[in-house]
Amino acid sequence: MNFLSSQEPFGIDLSTRIPKLLSMCESVYKWKLCIRFGMDHWSHPSGSFTMLGDAVHATLPYLASGAGMSLEDAAVLGECLSRLPEKSSASKQQALRVYEQCRKERTRMVVERGNLQQYLYHLHDGPEQEERDRRMKMVPTPSGEALAWRDPELSPKLLGYNYIEDVSAC
Repeated sequence: MNFLSSQEPFGIDLSTRIPKLLSMCESVYKWKLCIRFGMDHWSHPSGSFTMLGDAVHATLPYLASGAGMSLEDAAVLGECLSRLPEKSSASKQQALRVYEQCRKERTRMVVERGNLQQYLYHLHDGPEQEERDRRMKMVPTPSGEALAWRDPELSPKLLGYNYIEDVSAC
């Protein structure tokens, strides 16, 4: 089916609407999906600023976890800063080191799994795709399931993150 010649449910002809809409734009940009496994340092050595979210660990959308990781970053950062014994520069630097230490392993795991999801979701027809589909039908769900949310080992890690416990362990 040609997208531009299809009809939407309400009878809107996309073959004329989309070109007209694009012609009204001054410019059109391609939004590139990016991956960032993490940087060596997320914070300035002075402790005056730090980064979180896609700035330090951009991921593909295949786990729907990018925004969630940003919120986790913010929660961990807030928890680290709330535990400062004093508002000195050294205390802030220590809080930012703990923030990075708490987040790096988890964000790397999520970015790597997002990359794997891309691969698993786009397998070409053939033996590998058939094996993926066979495993997806298994009950109970085996570890290593292509659908991350059903994987009995991965799902609790993705959905059961406890930032307070994480900060306490760091």
